[in-house]
Amino acid sequence: MARASELVSLGLSGRSIRNRCLPRGPWQRLQSDVVLLTDAPPTRAQRLKAALRVTSPEAVVTGREAMWLNGMPVTPLGAIHLVVPDHVRGRADGSVTVERTIRMPDPLYRRGFPTAPLARATVDACRRTPSAGEIRVLVSEAVHRGGVPLSLLHEELARGPSAGTTLLRRVLAEIDRKVRSAGARIAAELVDLAGLPQPTWTARLSTVHDVHLAVVDAWWDNVGLAWDADIHRPWAPRPGLLASTRAARLTAAGIVAVRTEPPRVRDDTAAVVEELRGAYRLASARPRPEVIVS
Repeated sequence: MARASELVSLGLSGRSIRNRCLPRGPWQRLQSDVVLLTDAPPTRAQRLKAALRVTSPEAVVTGREAMWLNGMPVTPLGAIHLVVPDHVRGRADGSVTVERTIRMPDPLYRRGFPTAPLARATVDACRRTPSAGEIRVLVSEAVHRGGVPLSLLHEELARGPSAGTTLLRRVLAEIDRKVRSAGARIAAELVDLAGLPQPTWTARLSTVHDVHLAVVDAWWDNVGLAWDADIHRPWAPRPGLLASTRAARLTAAGIVAVRTEPPRVRDDTAAVVEELRGAYRLASARPRPEVIVS
């Protein structure tokens, strides 16, 4: 692979290069100034090299090609997607799209190419995918094969441009509903396993003076026990400081508060069951706090 200008500097004429790149010639053009010195079909890596040679050295591969470089079995669709800093000129010619951005990803080098991290690559790929079904496949690959947390996809979606994200938002909303439903089902099963009465799910707690305390996942009103497990937001659990502040506020109001990290609800059920039993016994031995539930 070489630039036409490099071949000219080696003594070839422009006409000779053009003739060699004719349909039956021994060479072919991958880009206007990039020549593949063989008539064999170009590989995916060769197309990427050609795309990177016609833009800024600061360019980073994103979208489907970046997902592929990150190990996902993703087929090409449309133009190779590159991102460059906002001060660099963009480009879109059908084979390569060079998108300007003020939010350049920190590149990872995959197979020798500067590559966007998988979460960013997935969102960029989905923005240029016209089918909700195909977007489901891309998200599924990133989450289940690539290990990308849903929280990172939500974060990338929130931070990036909104153009082209309607279908992705719809797909993520569908996944969120399924995750919430599964989380609620597992939480109810843990309550049954602990032998506790069914609580009020998603309860808003406030003081008798109508000072808001928190909205908790589960509330046992007879004993004043609250349980938080981010059942409705398992893809975006509360940060540690926020969770600690909530727990301190509930404790100050006389409430026995249990906090369970979402992965433990699924993977550490026996321990969670014992924690709920112990917390219920502790709450039962104390006067019920003066808390209003709505």
